[in-house]
Amino acid sequence: MELEQLIYRRFSSAEDLASCLATFNGSPAVFSPDAPADNQEGWGGRVQYPKIIYNFDLQANEERRSAGTLSVSLLCQNTAEIMPEEIEPLVRNCLRDVILKPTGSSPYCFAWARTDAFTSGEEKEDMTIGSEIRFDILEYPSWETSDPDPVMAVNHYIKGLYPDCLILGYDRMEEITEATAERPVIYCRLASADKSAETNTVAWMDGRIAIHILCPVGDIRIKMTAAIANSVSLAGEVIMPDHSPMFIKQLQVNYGSDYLKEGQILMIGHYGLLRYRAKRHSVRAIHVGYQ
Repeated sequence: MELEQLIYRRFSSAEDLASCLATFNGSPAVFSPDAPADNQEGWGGRVQYPKIIYNFDLQANEERRSAGTLSVSLLCQNTAEIMPEEIEPLVRNCLRDVILKPTGSSPYCFAWARTDAFTSGEEKEDMTIGSEIRFDILEYPSWETSDPDPVMAVNHYIKGLYPDCLILGYDRMEEITEATAERPVIYCRLASADKSAETNTVAWMDGRIAIHILCPVGDIRIKMTAAIANSVSLAGEVIMPDHSPMFIKQLQVNYGSDYLKEGQILMIGHYGLLRYRAKRHSVRAIHVGYQ
């Protein structure tokens, strides 16, 4: 599915949110990029509010370090029994700690940015009131590079600690994945890499790896962060896919950081790139001796 379809599926399948919305052709009133006219047959002569209209832009915003923005317009009428303030938290919960994986694309996550209230219409009896809810769209691309791969090494190490968790770029993903206390989602990325030293045979690299732990329950998230950091610190190294060691040169933990954008753990791994592969012995001739 495309990202637009996945967002619609997420909104329309949330029972608590769908129960608050009007219906169009028997489905919750969720639309993109525009809503049908109020006189269209799909409304069945019934009310057209509340309804949701969403639009997104995948143009990267370096200032917010996001891959784009999602704008959700929540429209109600002032004469209705339910107000936007009651529905707005349901919209935010729909996208909280949720990863969407469009076909042929990287996974995306959504970080709430702000909510603005608005009104339109001059007549008090027919006034439209609503909320404009904005999210930053965060892209979580796979960081699989080439041997030796520091990110895949950390993914494999964490999978050994928490077999039940889902690791982005390592485990198979569904189109919609929700991070839960029972199955947190972990994302590792290579923030930067510098060459620290070199010899005739090895180029030594310092790779900065950020680890994001997505879990809606704060105390579980903190415990997992501490457990991973302590385990890596005690081990002192992580074995790479080519069986070479990556030494933990530095490790920093920030329990209060934004786990969607920054990650809670930042480690610097010291690993080597071999300039030459080991040369195998070749058989040039066979001599058979007789006694």
